Amino acid sequence: PIHPEYAKLEFMKQDIEGAKALLAEAGYPNGFNAEIFCKSDPDWEPITVQAMAEMWKQVGANIKINVLPSSQYWDIWNAPTAPFAFTSWTHRPLGVMVLGLAYRSGVPWNEAHWSNAEFDALLAKAEGTLDVEARRTIMIDIETLMQEVGPACQPLWRAVFTVMAKRVTGFEIHPTYYLFAEEWDVTA
Repeated sequence: PIHPEYAKLEFMKQDIEGAKALLAEAGYPNGFNAEIFCKSDPDWEPITVQAMAEMWKQVGANIKINVLPSSQYWDIWNAPTAPFAFTSWTHRPLGVMVLGLAYRSGVPWNEAHWSNAEFDALLAKAEGTLDVEARRTIMIDIETLMQEVGPACQPLWRAVFTVMAKRVTGFEIHPTYYLFAEEWDVTA
């Protein structure tokens, strides 16, 4: 939501029976077993994965959670041997930057191994659109496509908080905690 071109879509609604029907149609009427990999730190990541796995049980998904030290996780996070992994992405100034790094066909960080020609074309169009409102219109199509096709499960937008004395002016929190002290003033 912090990206300038973010388009707020209607929130997706949980549909347990619909999910079970889709699984049955795909040949998994009794659910399925899978495993997911995540890092042990920061500690909110394995907690989030555990909550997701508990929710997926409602549709018959039995998910084994593999919590790894960061040094091991980053060796396998987008390998075919770990087809399901939990990765948090930090802020980029534009939403199209994250999408280009994580979902464009064939890019090295595409851990979903997703390839969708329509998405790639829409992303190229959005990246080439300087007007933010015009780019937001394209983002509606991109976000809708991603929700309908589902290259990723995005369980949350992480809130970022900090504190600062009232006598410090010009301070604004940055999504990745960057500090721009040259913009601050301190009043007596």
